[in-house]
Amino acid sequence: MKESVMAGLASGIKKAKVRFYSSIRAAAGTSGLEVELPVGCTVYTLLKLLSDDYGDAFRNELFMQTGGGLRDDLIISVNGVISGHESAISEIISDCAVIDLLTTFPGGG
Repeated sequence: MKESVMAGLASGIKKAKVRFYSSIRAAAGTSGLEVELPVGCTVYTLLKLLSDDYGDAFRNELFMQTGGGLRDDLIISVNGVISGHESAISEIISDCAVIDLLTTFPGGG
């Protein structure tokens, strides 16, 4: 795990797995990581901490450049359940949670 995320979450007692897909994986340069979280940490707080650690390319995959809200094409799944952006802002991460982050991609037929 990257040092600045670890420092930001050092007082934590819960663990979670974060998995990256599609363009988020490319921006992070990894398929995911395991983190220790402070009690009461929300998905939104985790995304901010990860963005601080992984930099602008990663941040731009998650957040709109103006206003700082979550991107419309961001999909967040917590323990296999897709969370709406409103839920993600306040959803508290449980111990041993699995959080998947991906963006929608064009296509269809």
